[in-house]
Amino acid sequence: MMLMRPRTLCVWLILASRGELYAFCDGASTPAAGPLSGLRPNPGGASQNPAPELPAETLGVGTLAGTSAARVYVADVAISHISDGRIRVFDAEKGRFLGLISTGYAGNFAVSPAANELYVATSYLARGSRGERSDVLEVHDTQTLGFKYEVLLPTKRAQALNYRGLVSVTGNGQFVLVMNATPATSVTVVNLQTRQVASEVQTPGCWGSMPAAQGARFSMLCGDGKVATITLNEQGQVADRQLSDKLFDADQDAWFHHAERVGDRYWFVSFQGQVTELNLGGPVAQRTGQISLVSAKDKKNGWRPGGYQNFAVDPSGSRLVAAMHSKGAEGSHKRPAEQLWVVDLASGKRLATHPGKGTASLTFSRNGERLQALDGMTGALNVWRVGAGGSLKPLTSVAKAGEAALHLESND
Repeated sequence: MMLMRPRTLCVWLILASRGELYAFCDGASTPAAGPLSGLRPNPGGASQNPAPELPAETLGVGTLAGTSAARVYVADVAISHISDGRIRVFDAEKGRFLGLISTGYAGNFAVSPAANELYVATSYLARGSRGERSDVLEVHDTQTLGFKYEVLLPTKRAQALNYRGLVSVTGNGQFVLVMNATPATSVTVVNLQTRQVASEVQTPGCWGSMPAAQGARFSMLCGDGKVATITLNEQGQVADRQLSDKLFDADQDAWFHHAERVGDRYWFVSFQGQVTELNLGGPVAQRTGQISLVSAKDKKNGWRPGGYQNFAVDPSGSRLVAAMHSKGAEGSHKRPAEQLWVVDLASGKRLATHPGKGTASLTFSRNGERLQALDGMTGALNVWRVGAGGSLKPLTSVAKAGEAALHLESND
């Protein structure tokens, strides 16, 4: 049998005025080893006034009023914590971080034609990673970045990487178009005037939305190489639907889904570097031009476009900048750029070549004065001042604009 020593209950007491420590054990008090090292009596005694409490912190919404309109929105799907996506907002001339907007689970966004509102289509689960799913279209003010209102969507929104065309705004500004995938494809039409879902347009085999400059018409790329054009009435219901002739062969030379536009002029780039211009203003898509980014020599060296938002057209519709890589092959179409090629869209002539900076996504500012890009390897944001003859002068950069940033849009 092992005998247990009774436990002794002790309470320790500091006598600050004498700098001594006492132990009270089972009713008896004994001084400790000696005065406490470094302990100093309080000459004012217990009556010294306590320090005032710090003011309580409060949360609020600020404003970007007074800041430059030269801003860029960078969408970050945040793959490692995908239910917590965001859009970061930067000063495009100084690289200064201005604020962010939450985009929930794999949210996608579009900026209104007037750049006064930003539309985010996203999903939330009631318990973060589980629970009831809610799909919503959230409307934010671009001057405060503050939330304005939301519209509840059918729970079939396409939960996909950030791409232009998964959310878009019709030319008349009345409807927002949200891409669905269940995996059956359709488009939810949201009426911004009534703040309600107006309709769901079934779009089998077709993906994304490309609005016409006027009215409530949009087009979509289809897997059979045709372009579908859908016209909505004032209530957001389908008034007309037509298909173009076959415009590309997805097996031989597929088009990137990313498109650039100026008004009703839309440009598409194929995996092998063919540039096709369409007019999407009418009830049926019409091909209006075609050039090649690559010469016979370029093809021999395997030069191809690559990335996500992998080319940009300036607002005048005269020049294109493409993210290009050499030794391209089947499957290399997402590879970041080795070089940036500036091409004249009328002649197809290459005007300039610049270092690629790992570019995967590109966009011009709305005024055409800047070219903005995301580095697909480091997440850096690079901004250049655009000059005559396709020159690019570094303006600013942000070392890490996002964790998994693929989509960017300009405010100005």
